[in-house]
Amino acid sequence: MKKLWLKALYISLFLYLCAFQKHYTMKYKISKGLDLKLAGEPVDKEVSIPMSKTFYVKPTDFRWFTPRLRVQEGASVDVGTPLFADKQDERIVLVSPVKGTVRQIVRGEKRAIQAVVIEADETPVVTRTVDFAEPTDSATIREILLQNGLWACLRQRPFSTMPSPDVTPTAVFVSCFDSAPLAPDYNILLRGREEAFRKGIGILRLAADNAPVHICMREDGQNELFESCENVSKHYFSGPHPAGNVGTQIHLVSPINKGDVVWFVHPAEVARIGQLFLNHTLSFDKKVARTGPCLATTGYFDTVYGADISDILFANLPDKSFRNISGNVLTGALLAEFPTVRFYDYQTTVIEEGGKREFIGWLLPGFKKWSFSHTYLSWLTKNKVYQHNTSLHGGRRTFMMTDVYDKVFPFDIIPLSLLKACYIKDIEQMEALGIYEVDDEDFALCEVVCPSKMECQQIVRDALCELRVKN
Repeated sequence: MKKLWLKALYISLFLYLCAFQKHYTMKYKISKGLDLKLAGEPVDKEVSIPMSKTFYVKPTDFRWFTPRLRVQEGASVDVGTPLFADKQDERIVLVSPVKGTVRQIVRGEKRAIQAVVIEADETPVVTRTVDFAEPTDSATIREILLQNGLWACLRQRPFSTMPSPDVTPTAVFVSCFDSAPLAPDYNILLRGREEAFRKGIGILRLAADNAPVHICMREDGQNELFESCENVSKHYFSGPHPAGNVGTQIHLVSPINKGDVVWFVHPAEVARIGQLFLNHTLSFDKKVARTGPCLATTGYFDTVYGADISDILFANLPDKSFRNISGNVLTGALLAEFPTVRFYDYQTTVIEEGGKREFIGWLLPGFKKWSFSHTYLSWLTKNKVYQHNTSLHGGRRTFMMTDVYDKVFPFDIIPLSLLKACYIKDIEQMEALGIYEVDDEDFALCEVVCPSKMECQQIVRDALCELRVKN
């Protein structure tokens, strides 16, 4: 009789957990990682810049997107007019963020399209009202997102590409904080868009056929907005970077197996989707953090995706060589030919160019130099911030047998073995070692501490490209 009573208790407990599995709360502490103490954090201050009349829409902002042109030079476009379609699936389009005229189509090697340059009207129009009936099923929601160019807001793991509209994800992840160096405050990015964010969460859940939506927050952060979302699973993370990487969060909450597809969406893109369904307004405006040790003042500025931001990129910079980056210093891209923030970036960083020879180099005590291996005495001051530059501080060499990667890589994966398998494109070995759970950004810290100065992110990115082609 006692055994039957215990069995009934276990079954009841199991059913209770199953009934509420979509609304649970979990805490995770990251012990392996690294916080780079870089000067130039963004302050909560608005930096005003004039709205540019030149816009660059780049298919290269979207990983492995193969563009087919939908417009020609001289064509008139409105907000939401398709500029490119994906050759693999022509339902997926990239659209114009502004009303104006196509001034130029920039091509690179082998006539590959680099950008479409749009000249905005005299008074730039960056919003458009879209009329549609309130959707009630996932197919209708996906169709609205596809038609208005907001399908690009969604990305999937593995591969970090735009997902197929025909595939239902096993889960949706929204990472509500960023632990990368000088990362922006997401509460500031979403200021005034709180209702749109909540609406967007509900729309994503419906678009994913009621797959579980996971909201990931910093444990000691200001999470009032994110905690107010309903019918979601809430998770709290603490510890150093990469605690804020969506790859780390997926690995700990809902690991990916071969064949699984998980969607992930930036909170600002969630609000953009919510704005479309809440107010029937299509817009590609964004708030961006201006950061970096080269700046006298930092802050946030309002812009539109694709807008030329030269006015702020080169303002108030010191009289020496520097590098403007779209994104953070770990995973960002150089802002050179097209001075505009990438689609998924909400931060720009300015750091000094390195490469200068130093007198007797590492023989100095180095009180102002950062070192992961405690080569310099600066490690005694743990809260010190540094004026990092682009110097490698060493030469490139072949892979060394070392455990240094394990100290900054919080996955249950052997990073050195996986990197070697990626380097030689051994697909079977990559799959056995967990390639589907990672992306190149997850190896950014490995690249920072690598004694061989290997380009770890590029190695993983090339391997994922090879794997995607084979699949």
